[in-house]
Amino acid sequence: MKAKRTLIQIWLLCMVPALNATSLFAQTYNILHNFGGIYRDGYAPLTDLVLASDTLYGTTASGGTNYNGTIFKINTDGSGYAIIRSLTNSDSPEGGMVLVGNTLYGTMFTGGSADNGSIFKMNTDGSGFTELHSFSATVPSVFGTNSDGNRPQGDLVTDGSTLYGTAQYGGANGNGTIFKINTNGSGFTVIKTFSATFVGTNNVSGNILVSSGTNSDGARPIGGLVLDGSTLYGTTYHGGTSNGVVFAMQTDGTGYTVLKYFPGLLGVGTNSDGAAPVGGLTLNGDTLYGVTVGGGVGACGNIFKLKTNGADFADLHDFLHSDGAFPHNALFLDGSTLYGTTAAGGLSNYGTIFMILTNGADFTTLNNFNASVGTSCDSKFVLSSNTLYGTAANGGSSGGGVVFGLTVLPQIMSDGNFGIQSNAFGFDVTGISNQVVVVEACTNLISPDWLPLQTNTLTGGSSYFNDPQWTNYPGRFYRLRSP
Repeated sequence: MKAKRTLIQIWLLCMVPALNATSLFAQTYNILHNFGGIYRDGYAPLTDLVLASDTLYGTTASGGTNYNGTIFKINTDGSGYAIIRSLTNSDSPEGGMVLVGNTLYGTMFTGGSADNGSIFKMNTDGSGFTELHSFSATVPSVFGTNSDGNRPQGDLVTDGSTLYGTAQYGGANGNGTIFKINTNGSGFTVIKTFSATFVGTNNVSGNILVSSGTNSDGARPIGGLVLDGSTLYGTTYHGGTSNGVVFAMQTDGTGYTVLKYFPGLLGVGTNSDGAAPVGGLTLNGDTLYGVTVGGGVGACGNIFKLKTNGADFADLHDFLHSDGAFPHNALFLDGSTLYGTTAAGGLSNYGTIFMILTNGADFTTLNNFNASVGTSCDSKFVLSSNTLYGTAANGGSSGGGVVFGLTVLPQIMSDGNFGIQSNAFGFDVTGISNQVVVVEACTNLISPDWLPLQTNTLTGGSSYFNDPQWTNYPGRFYRLRSP
C-alpha cells in the first residue's frame, strides 16, 4: 500500500504542471483587426458583433471620415475589413446591432434631432441607411425628462417584425424607458417608464427627486433585453431597494414584475448578491444568467443565476480582482458553459476572458487582456466553429481597440473530479459544442507512443474521462487531441 501511494505522488507531480499549462495557455487568441492604424479608420469598438455566415459586423464609437464612429464588416479569418458607413451628427453607437434578413438594426447613444440618440437600420452592403426614430429633447437638456427616453445603450432584440430596446435616461421620470418599434419604423411606443427615485425609503412624502436612490421598479436600464415568446427580461443598474433589479414584462407593456432586488453595500463595497447589473441577461430554459459590476465578497462584481419566476437566486462566482473585475456585458452560453469578459483585473489589470459551468463549477480564466492585445472589453461573444469573437475598445498596436477571436481548445480541468475515484483515475474535459476530442496516454515523454483511450464529441459542458487501467503502469501521461 505504501508503494502505491508513492507511485501516485510521483505521477501527480508529473501531471499537475502539464494540466496547469493546459488550463492557462491552451486557447489561441488572434487579433483580426487593430483600429486606428489606417487613415480615418474607426476607433473604440464598444458594442457586440453580429455574425452572418463568415462575416462579422460591428460599430466603433469614434473615428471614420467624420470622427463620429463607423459601421464596419470583417471576415472571421481577418480578411475583408471595410468601413461600410462613416457616421455623422455625433452619432456614437454604443448598443449592439441585430440582423433581420440583410438588414442591420441598431441604436445611436447620441445624435438624432435632439442629440439624445436614435434608432437606425441599414443594409449589410452599406446602402439604405435610415433613421427610424430620433429620441426627443429633454428638460433639462442632459439628464432630464421627455416622453420617449434618452441615450439608448443596450442591444436591440427582435421577433422579426418588431424591435425592443431600452433607453438609459429620459422618460417622464428621467430614469429611462423600454420601447418597441416596427422594423419599418412605424409604431414607436414606450411600453415602460421607470418611476422616480428618492433618497431614503421609496414614496416617502417630501423626498427630493434625484438621479440615484430607491423606487419600486428599478431605474436606468443599460443592458439589452432578452425576448422569450411574449416576455421580455432585463436589468436596471439603479433603483429598486438599492442597487438595481432584474425584471420581467410582457411585450405589450403589461405584467411588469421585479424578479430580484440587489441589496445595499457595506462600507468596503461588498455584499452577498452583487450590485448594479449593467449587462444584459442570458436565458437557458427557465433560468436567467447575468453579471453585476459591483458588490459580491470581493467588491468586484459577480456571476449570478435565478429562475424566470424570480426563485432560486444563486451567486455562482464572486470576482476577486486577481481573476477579473467589473464584468459589464451579457454572458455567452454554449451547452452548459458560460463565457464572458471583465473590464479590469487579471494579470495586467486590463480584464480577462473567463468560462464557468452553469452550476458554478470550473471557473477558469482563458485569457488576460493587456495593452498590446486589447483592453476594455465589454462585448458579448458570438461563436463560429470553436472560436469566440469579440471587441476590445482600447489597446492593440494603434491604441484604438481590436476585433479578436479566441479559439477555445479542449482542456483538462484540474477540478474536484481530477484524481482517483472508484479505483480509476479520471478528469473532466471541457470545450465548445460539437468538438471531437481524443484522450491519449503514454508512459514516456522522451519517446512518446501516444495511445488513444477514448473519443468524445463535446456538448459545451464537462465530459468525464476515467482510466481503469492506470494501475497497470508505473506512470502515465495524458493529453487531448482534436482531430
